[in-house]
Amino acid sequence: MHQFSGKIRKIHTEERVFEILIKGKIEFFYLSRSQMKKFNMYLQAGLFVYFVCKPEPAIHGKFKAYEVVNFTKMISIKGNRKTVYFDIDTIKKGVASILNRKTKRMFLDMEFTMPSYDFSGEKPFVTEIIQYGILIEDEEGQVILQESSLVKPKDSSGLNARTFNFLNLQKEDFSKAITYKAFYKRIKKYMETYNPMIYVWGKNDIITLDAFYKMHSLDAVTTRKDFVNLMQLLKNYLGQKSDIGLFNALTYLDPTFEDEQDHDALEDACVTSKIYHLFQERVNKEIESLK
Repeated sequence: MHQFSGKIRKIHTEERVFEILIKGKIEFFYLSRSQMKKFNMYLQAGLFVYFVCKPEPAIHGKFKAYEVVNFTKMISIKGNRKTVYFDIDTIKKGVASILNRKTKRMFLDMEFTMPSYDFSGEKPFVTEIIQYGILIEDEEGQVILQESSLVKPKDSSGLNARTFNFLNLQKEDFSKAITYKAFYKRIKKYMETYNPMIYVWGKNDIITLDAFYKMHSLDAVTTRKDFVNLMQLLKNYLGQKSDIGLFNALTYLDPTFEDEQDHDALEDACVTSKIYHLFQERVNKEIESLK
């Protein structure tokens, strides 16, 4: 990767390309659609930008341009007034403050029903929770509780070959599944007992748990502010455009890791915990280096 910096001379909006004069030569830089959408409100001639690009330029429309991987800082200077629009170091400090909260932590993962292979789409399919895995640890990272169970869905059509194949389960496994009421009571008990911050990977668990309360006419025992989407936090920290898979993230933070994902809720909750601790360690080291 190459690092560049300079003042934007001109922006070619349709091509999503901006140009900077660097060492007497005009260089062109290409933005993805998501980058353009994210930073469009700031991008303008005269803006000072610091960013990382892919090492070799490529043809983008009529321009031979370097593709921007991520920005690290955006600054506007008008007269004696300096305005910082974006600063990755500030973002990193914000991420560190979240990861370093002195609170008990619940790492939660859930698996859901899936529409059958021959699902026609004539009627909407409602995703339901059918397995959960929970790991709770104290402020020092010591494990307090670890458990998992299958959960009986309201609509049995979700227990189909596609669901079973994805989760490596069989219909008979659900003979020992707990009811939705039992699952609800456990979540309620753990929230009241430990008052933890809940770490999940992605937003699906948050959305489906909210839907679970509504489906069964239950009072919500969690709110959005109880959750930390660890994947989004890592994406923000890395300036990553696309979502990151759970096991890809673990491999990124720990290159020695080689196991494959089995789509087991407890295993995934434990992996989320590992990612949290590796990520926290990395962030704290980088923040310390900024001092």
